[in-house]
Amino acid sequence: MSVVADALGVARLGAAAVLPAALGESMHGTRPWLPLALAGVAIATDFVDGPLARRAGVPSRHGALLDNLADIAFVVAASATGARLGLVPWLAPAAMAIAFVTYVVASAGDGARAGWRPARSRAGHAAGVCNYALAVGVALAATIPQPALRALVAVAGLAVAALNLAAVLARLVGRPHAAVTLR
Repeated sequence: MSVVADALGVARLGAAAVLPAALGESMHGTRPWLPLALAGVAIATDFVDGPLARRAGVPSRHGALLDNLADIAFVVAASATGARLGLVPWLAPAAMAIAFVTYVVASAGDGARAGWRPARSRAGHAAGVCNYALAVGVALAATIPQPALRALVAVAGLAVAALNLAAVLARLVGRPHAAVTLR
């Protein structure tokens, strides 16, 4: 089962690799369904891979790392391409990347304890969910050329950036493994 969970993470990485071209083509009327299909693949694989590995009793450090890398690759691919296409501000992918780096640093620990321990937080989890929502918004805005939708996605990009930066601030100020840890 861990092989299946890992394969789902690799599929999400593949979706992230294909997404920028698919978004660009969608803006020009070619294969408008593809960005939404890729977002669906990313969301479905993210939803299933962790529970599948845990149910099989074989969650692993490399699986958790693959999951996190696949998540950030997909949402940054979506938001950076969205920024390049003028759909969201560049602050959105930048804030996501900064939040991910602080998550990795906090998860790696302070040297006193060995190994990787995910530094989960409510703010970080909320930012992660909203990162995926923004990816879907970018896919929609690239597919449906409506000014109101594009304006909404641009504002959502600012809100997602603020949420990611709030997660960074909470991680820097607070204790990442304290009471805010998700269960």
